[in-house]
Amino acid sequence: MRCTLLLLPVLLLLWQPASAQDAHYWSNNYGPGVFLTPGSVIASNRDSGVLFYNPALLSLSNKDRLAISSISANIYNLESIKIRNGAGTGRHLRSQSVRIIPQMLSGSISFGKKAPVVIAYALINAPGIRFQSSQRRDEKINVLDDSYSPGTEYFVGDYVIENRVSETSALLGTGFRLSPRLSAGFSMEAAIHQQRYNVNTNGRALANRDIDSSSLPLVSSEAYYLANYVHVGLRFKAGLAYSAGRHHLGLMLTSPLVHLWGRGSIVSDYMLSNIREAYSGVFYDFMASTRQESLKARWKMPLSIAAGYAYDYGRGQLYFATEYFLRIKDYNILTPRNEAFVRPDTGDNRTLTTSLIRLHDARTSVINFALGISYVLKPNITAYCAVRSDMSYADSGEFENLTGYEAFTAHWNNYHLALGANFKRQKFNFRTGFLLAYGHTGAYPQDVNFDQPDEDNLLLGNPVNTVARRFSAGFMLSYIHNL
Repeated sequence: MRCTLLLLPVLLLLWQPASAQDAHYWSNNYGPGVFLTPGSVIASNRDSGVLFYNPALLSLSNKDRLAISSISANIYNLESIKIRNGAGTGRHLRSQSVRIIPQMLSGSISFGKKAPVVIAYALINAPGIRFQSSQRRDEKINVLDDSYSPGTEYFVGDYVIENRVSETSALLGTGFRLSPRLSAGFSMEAAIHQQRYNVNTNGRALANRDIDSSSLPLVSSEAYYLANYVHVGLRFKAGLAYSAGRHHLGLMLTSPLVHLWGRGSIVSDYMLSNIREAYSGVFYDFMASTRQESLKARWKMPLSIAAGYAYDYGRGQLYFATEYFLRIKDYNILTPRNEAFVRPDTGDNRTLTTSLIRLHDARTSVINFALGISYVLKPNITAYCAVRSDMSYADSGEFENLTGYEAFTAHWNNYHLALGANFKRQKFNFRTGFLLAYGHTGAYPQDVNFDQPDEDNLLLGNPVNTVARRFSAGFMLSYIHNL
């Protein structure tokens, strides 16, 4: 038993998947780099009277009376993700989803005449990743040691993964003028963040009976992990906006997320059956299982600093924005209790529970850039075009150790393109456009690789880095009504 306990950390480390949230800050189509979406700017782009990412711009209403405006926006979106050779050569992991995404529902009220104060409110949906995929190898190959099972064996390997992330925010902000050219604003945002991460891996081989293996015909390893949590947090923004003729500047500071409440659960099962240790020749059987509910959940967002510049030219405007996000050190989103996990439960092995099945997160610092241009085609029609980077903060080097499960799937960097137009009428504006995104990485870490399964790698193969691509296309419809 002592030898078995010493071997447990090694065996369980072989089971740890490399990935589990799309690891991006600018994936939402309401943000400082979209430009096409109403209010998605840091420096003034003359969209008066709507909710602004930089709350200081709320004060730039050109109305001289009490005014109320409302915005609604929906996105019809197609997303496709392909991880080439994700579970071994030719075993690609693919995931497609088609969604109608309610992007934003907001309104604002303007008080005052010469120096208006604007109060805005909004519900914003920031859809995250929807990744579901599976792969399988089912054939006769040589996976067990020939000393007791000569020749090829019947082998079946399965891999199933699901990762769903979503976030909904309620926002309240105000903006006011400090001088004819300088404005300030503040906003408060309550965010509900949800994630479901599920991974299931199995490797099984039927040992040959040619010699003396009839007593252990089935060799297998199985691992199951399911994490669910909901987190509620609060963050604050402070912004400044300056306009002088054709030049417009904006600066914004966003606080880290303040934890309010979070709950989650973890279900985890590990099992080994007749796994032969190469050096000693000893066969191991192993079982670990737990279900833990009402766990405290903690989700973090870092401090960020954003800046924007807009320049009015002839019949349009040029726009530039950037935002820098600080790094986040390794922390647990879900921390399991030190309850019974490895069986038989001796009490000594309970200290392994927290480190082995925790859901944790760590992020490298990220900086994103955006460039946009608008052009007035007609007095009532304005065209928009914007490109932006959306860099991934997923970096395994930020973790203090790799035990447990990492809370992201998207190791790729995304690049976005937005094209569209605004149609202006006396009482409303109608804005529509296309939103395209492409992501790529050549260093996506596999969880399993069924190319060469054997007992040394628990019949799950030797994972390597591979290529992953993401493509997303959306059609946006937004409506701004001035009452």
